[in-house]
Amino acid sequence: MTVTESKNLKKGTRVYWQGNAADSGTITETSWDAVTIAWKNGQVARVHHGDMREIQLTTRKSHTV
Repeated sequence: MTVTESKNLKKGTRVYWQGNAADSGTITETSWDAVTIAWKNGQVARVHHGDMREIQLTTRKSHTV
């Protein structure tokens, strides 16, 4: 996600690492420079808005042709 998208995140928002539903987390705290994410695997990370490129709001859907 972009810096602007990251700055608009709200507490309780579900996010996904690289769009993978197995690697999901919840925003637990926001500030002017970063968000805190409680990941489903038990890890907690503080991620600066400029470092959110691999984090997405939705899971990737597989497209079949």
